[in-house]
Amino acid sequence: MNVRTIISLALFFMVAAGIGFFLKDHPELIGHVRGISLWSMTLLLLLSVATLAANGYSLRIFARKFDIHLKWTEWFGLATVTAMGNYLSPFSGGMVARAAYLKNRHDFPYAHFLSMLASNYLIAYGVIGVAGVAGMSTLSGTESFSWLLVFFFLAILSAILLVLFLPSASIGSRHRLLRLMQQALAGMKSIELDSVLLWKLVSLTLFNVLVGTCLFIIAFHSIGTAVPFRIALLIYLLTACTVLINITPGNLGVQEAVTSLAAGILGAGADMGLLAALVVRAVTIIAAFALGPFFSYLLSKELIASRAASSSGAEEIP
Repeated sequence: MNVRTIISLALFFMVAAGIGFFLKDHPELIGHVRGISLWSMTLLLLLSVATLAANGYSLRIFARKFDIHLKWTEWFGLATVTAMGNYLSPFSGGMVARAAYLKNRHDFPYAHFLSMLASNYLIAYGVIGVAGVAGMSTLSGTESFSWLLVFFFLAILSAILLVLFLPSASIGSRHRLLRLMQQALAGMKSIELDSVLLWKLVSLTLFNVLVGTCLFIIAFHSIGTAVPFRIALLIYLLTACTVLINITPGNLGVQEAVTSLAAGILGAGADMGLLAALVVRAVTIIAAFALGPFFSYLLSKELIASRAASSSGAEEIP
């Protein structure tokens, strides 16, 4: 076990302990969780599966650009295995497993995978920036309006525009973040040449934003708090910004802290925000671990069969 893993696990246990002590000091919050209906849980689980499907489908359409045709068991299965793997290992262990499968099964170069991943992040943060500014503008003149959040979303949007218009040659590659930016630019350049692919990826990102917003609306409603769509949207967007902060397995604790802070700033209540985040976390874990093992088995069989076919073909060559 390396130092990074030890630090990640230590942070996870510290955050988990902090949440545990908070709930212990506020036992009334547990009562809200006990009142969650089976119907609400079913809706939340279906939305979690829809998010996995959207993530998998984005992989499918991106892979087709490189003439790789993934079966539904692959693109959807890889999404579930990735989600499960991220909880089992810190620093996006599930994403590593996805890259390894594509490399070994379809000879998909790691460089292309990183380019795809980086460009997806670029699109996601671009959508977050635009949707965040638009969402905050609808709150102008209300108690929920916050200039801090307006500047935050504008900063994200400005950073994305800067990266898009910055010549790749001037970025360099000495730092990990700079290399990621360079890979993102390389990926975006290939996407910009394919407008159909670009709009498909943007549409899938918008779909994920809509699903994520609905997740929070239902989660808040299930614990007895009515949250307007625009507030739930902004809470989701701020939570989604943590996707790159992979310091704990599955970002456990980090997302919950940001959701709680966002809910507090926007007037939904920090305590109820934390509770809603924990509800969303619970259903996403259930979805990932209900589907992940099954698709891990299917993908393993697919990989073994592919290797066996390759070995058989090599032996037949005189």
